[in-house]
Amino acid sequence: MTRSIRLDQAEASLRDPDPATRAGALTALARAARAGEAPRGTGDTFAWALADEHEDVRRVAADALRDLPELYFGDDGVDALLLAAARGRDTAVRDTAADLIGILAKGAGELYTQGFEDDEPQVRIQAVLGLIALRETARVAEAADDPSREVRVAVAEGLGRLAHPSGLPALEHLLTDHDPVVRIAALTAAAELGIPEPLEGRVVTAIAHTNWQVRCHAVRALAQARPDVAVQPLIKALHDRTVDVRRAAVQALEQWATDNPEVVTALTETLADPDPGVRTQARWSLA
Repeated sequence: MTRSIRLDQAEASLRDPDPATRAGALTALARAARAGEAPRGTGDTFAWALADEHEDVRRVAADALRDLPELYFGDDGVDALLLAAARGRDTAVRDTAADLIGILAKGAGELYTQGFEDDEPQVRIQAVLGLIALRETARVAEAADDPSREVRVAVAEGLGRLAHPSGLPALEHLLTDHDPVVRIAALTAAAELGIPEPLEGRVVTAIAHTNWQVRCHAVRALAQARPDVAVQPLIKALHDRTVDVRRAAVQALEQWATDNPEVVTALTETLADPDPGVRTQARWSLA
């Protein structure tokens, strides 16, 4: 094969049943790449060749990928690298793919972080979403003070999905956000994490927030907390002035209604609540 091999020629050879032919096609592509003549899509082709059934072909692909870090990878190639890193046929393949994914993630992470400087909130939101996809918890947390409510909401939601301890300080900060919508997103994220100990105090404090929707979400979040943390605030919430908060408190306390006498007493007293829906919920909880 010549140095100026076309990608379609290489891919035709990569379908050949003879592994030597397939390895030769990759070698020719690698030569072209080193000479600066690699056709577009070469990186993706090498990435998929990591899944070849023959060890010699996989070795040529892995060597080329290690020697040519400047190769471009499209979405298809990234998918192939992720697959190879997770389920590669041998250690060399998995290590090569994992190293390349790390390099790509670092470069993309730096690019997304630059997006935080954009004037448009939507661009900054996309930067947050990109960093979440890369599992860059620390960088996601950097946007917790963004002036846009929507960006801070995206940060709270992302920290809940990432579920990494390094994100807890930023999530604790968002639980005190001046905007109720952001607080609600942070409470939802805290609930998804099972209310880790560093967040317990902030979630309990939210029970007394002036916004009833924040109080309601705090009650729902406490349903995921330890009983020694949750029970007393939830019993207090049974007397909230807003019916939706009281209903949520009854639902949250139901899980402890069989083995906690204090909860049983509180729910029994709730049978006299002025709202028929709350009374009904209390009866169900005690049944």
